[in-house]
Amino acid sequence: MFSIDLDCAQADKDILSADLFEAGCTGIVEVSETEERASLRAFFDDDAQQQALQARFGGETQPADTRDWVAFAHEYLKPMEIGKRIFVCPDWRNDPTPAGRIRIVVNAGLAFGTGAHETTRLCLESLERHLKPGMTVVDVGTGSGILAEAAVKLGAGRVEANDNDPEAVSVARENFAKAGVAVPVDVGSADAFPADFADLIVANISPAWISD
Repeated sequence: MFSIDLDCAQADKDILSADLFEAGCTGIVEVSETEERASLRAFFDDDAQQQALQARFGGETQPADTRDWVAFAHEYLKPMEIGKRIFVCPDWRNDPTPAGRIRIVVNAGLAFGTGAHETTRLCLESLERHLKPGMTVVDVGTGSGILAEAAVKLGAGRVEANDNDPEAVSVARENFAKAGVAVPVDVGSADAFPADFADLIVANISPAWISD
C-alpha cells in the first residue's frame, strides 16, 4: 500500500478525485487547503502500480501508514464535554453523562465527525448557542451525522441532512438509527433544499465550498 500527495486548484479537486478513484484509489484525505489550492493524499493498494500512477498524476509517493486506526482511535478518543450542554462519548466507553448534558455516542471507525476535530467542536458549540426549540435545521455535508443528531437532541422541531458521499449517507443513517433520532438523510448538496426551507443551516465542510 502506498499514497500519493498531490496539489491542485480548488476548482480541479473534484475532477482529480474522480480520476484517482477511477485509477483504483481506495481513499482520499485532504491534507491542507486554502481558498485557491488543496493538498490531497490518495491511497492505493497495488504497489506494482506505483510508478505508473506517479507518472500519470505526478506528486510524491510514500508507503502508506498501515497502523490500526480503530485501535488508535480507541486510545486517542476520550469523552468530551462540549459547550454547556453536550457530552460526546466513544461507543466503547460507559462514562456517565454529566447532569444537564445530552449524550452523543460516536463510533471509532469513523474518519470524521467524532467530535475530536476542532471544527466539529466549534460547530457543536455554535449549534448550541443559536438553535432555538422548534427550529428547522439542515445539516449540509453531514458526515457521521453528529451535528444533525445534536440538533435533534437540543430541541429542533425538524432536522434534515445530506452529503455528496453515498458512504457517508449510509454511515449517518446507521448512526441515526442507533441514536433513535428521526433525521431524513440523502445524497445531495446544499442546493437540494428549497430556498427559505431552514431556520438554521450547519455545514462542517470546506470553507472554500461555503464561500462559493
